[in-house]
Amino acid sequence: MSTAESQLPMTALRSLELRSRQLPLEAQMNECVELLLSPDVAINDLLHSIEQVADESPLGQRFSLQSTPEDRREGFFYPSRELFVQGDGGSFTCLATEIEFVDGAEEAAEEAAEKVKDSPLALAPSLARPIDYAAVTCESRPFPVLGFAQSEESESAYPLLLRSVSTLVELLRPRRFDALDRDVYRGLLGPAPLVDLALVLWDDDRDDDPRRPLCELSRDLAEVLKQTLESAARFPPVLHDIVCLRMNPKRFDARLRYVWRV
Repeated sequence: MSTAESQLPMTALRSLELRSRQLPLEAQMNECVELLLSPDVAINDLLHSIEQVADESPLGQRFSLQSTPEDRREGFFYPSRELFVQGDGGSFTCLATEIEFVDGAEEAAEEAAEKVKDSPLALAPSLARPIDYAAVTCESRPFPVLGFAQSEESESAYPLLLRSVSTLVELLRPRRFDALDRDVYRGLLGPAPLVDLALVLWDDDRDDDPRRPLCELSRDLAEVLKQTLESAARFPPVLHDIVCLRMNPKRFDARLRYVWRV
């Protein structure tokens, strides 16, 4: 199989996310406002992404699901760690972290990575680690959660939201949900998966944190994207809610703070 055949095409929404990551915060703010003023742009990218994934041929799609080993205990999230959400009255347990679907042959992936090494899109953590953690709520009926966490000081809710929705759309590729159910959720997802997307942002001690207004604008954009998914003919009902949480990365004690839910 050639490199071109073994690599899946990038969706329109993923391209938008990668571009947004390269923008300074002020430019991200302007772009998010523009999308809210002209939502057809984001809606069209999302619908086109769904069509792209739905029209992909399942033939020749090879992948493996990889995640952090269960016995590794490091970072803010790790398998078996229970976390508590203040303001929402809930908690959840991590099942796996740093989850990625590795497509195609290993040598093809390495060759593709070499080609984009010097590209403006090279700084793309969302491609290398599309899901930061998979978890279940600690309830009598556990509910699945896919988490997407901030990884650097300047990261905002805007590209994080785009990353989460892009990843959800890409999970519709053949056998992705089946692998996630088998290897991570142990049958909890079942034939009709329904998940929450959780965005985890870092707290900032400053009162004038420039990322906070963008967090509220991202909530408005999340409403647009969710409404589009709910009405899209070719998108199955797999999204429950999009939730935004905050954490203190300097003194993290397994507690997260509820910010908004769509």
